[in-house]
Amino acid sequence: MSELLRRTFLKRGMAAVTLPAIGLDELKHIAVALNNARRYTDHAMVGYFRRQLNACAEKDGTRGPKHSIPIVLGLIAAVEQMAGDSKPSVRHELLRVGSQAAEFAGWLYRDVAMPELANYWRDRAVEWAQAASDLPMQGYVLLKKSQAAWDERDALRMLTLAQAVQEGPWCLPAQVRAEAAQQEARGHAMLSGDLALVEPKLDQARALLAEESPDKGSTPIAAHYDEALFALQVAICYCEAGQPDQALDLYETWLSEDTFSRRDYGYFLSLKSEAFATAEAPDEASSAALKALTLARETSSARTHQEVLRVAGQLQPWHDRAQVRELRAAVLA
Repeated sequence: MSELLRRTFLKRGMAAVTLPAIGLDELKHIAVALNNARRYTDHAMVGYFRRQLNACAEKDGTRGPKHSIPIVLGLIAAVEQMAGDSKPSVRHELLRVGSQAAEFAGWLYRDVAMPELANYWRDRAVEWAQAASDLPMQGYVLLKKSQAAWDERDALRMLTLAQAVQEGPWCLPAQVRAEAAQQEARGHAMLSGDLALVEPKLDQARALLAEESPDKGSTPIAAHYDEALFALQVAICYCEAGQPDQALDLYETWLSEDTFSRRDYGYFLSLKSEAFATAEAPDEASSAALKALTLARETSSARTHQEVLRVAGQLQPWHDRAQVRELRAAVLA
């Protein structure tokens, strides 16, 4: 990179390392836009930022949050800098990308178990979505807040936020509405375990997921949500409702290393181990938790590590069993 470009990025507080996989022409384009956003920031620049964000999201499940966080923060800084001085026609598109990047940053900080920073970035995502008049993104971030409440097992917050997603003024893709309905079902399962409340919401979610929609597969806020992910979320719901055998049947059918990234496979494996523990199968629970712990460390997923710790606590009544002792030793190592 030329000295001029280097000075431009350093002046703006962004090391070039935060802008990956770009050539000299793109660097020049970004540099001149940073110095004169109103004249040089254009839709091609917006497209570049969106491509980089998508590429980062695709690699997240294998490379882990520690690799992705500095890249995403660099993209956010560049978007924020340019949006302040760019033309109105481009500013809204920049803010939309910024909102998506901030929501993704919130997810990354959730995965490294830093809830305060995760909440901060989700709030910024809502702010930028509001500034860009992007109603669907506002509803989607509300769903992500509901999901984050699961980490603390805050059932009431999860339930009320999931209901708010479904009742809000936004027009959301069917996949997002399906996930919100599933999330509401899980809240009911945690609060009462009443299948009369849980099953209708799961049926509603199932119908929405099967719905043919022009949004399906085309919207960046719902592209990840598919039948396999839904099935595992249903498994979590049944386990919380006191039906671990039904949950384990779903895990056996849908959870595989071929279907999910290494990080996500490890996370759901930790939840499968919780289902084993609930079903009073300590050896199977320990074995699954040990593998989940290995994957958590390989992918830097503190969220998965926390779930393994939760399982270790559940298995305390069987502390004298060899596999349970092995799990405890591995957690303490």
